[in-house]
Amino acid sequence: MKVYIVGHHGPEHNMITSVHKTRKGAIKKWNDLRLYLLRNAKRNQKKGKPDDMWHEMVKNLSCKDPDKIDNYPHETPYIEERTVNE
Repeated sequence: MKVYIVGHHGPEHNMITSVHKTRKGAIKKWNDLRLYLLRNAKRNQKKGKPDDMWHEMVKNLSCKDPDKIDNYPHETPYIEERTVNE
């Protein structure tokens, strides 16, 4: 049986947020997570945080394709397909 794991990772963490039976369900939760991370990056960008890091994070997190998104070394949402024994 296949399951789809949704989470986010960075240089010092890997956090699983949900597990789904279908890729469609996983994509919905992945997008919710991506939008949450994007809102946080935009909020920090508006606060006038130094350097272009926040601008780059907003650009990276604006990618709507879970297979192409890359926000390294910062929090990057992901979907992983795993096979589990029944």
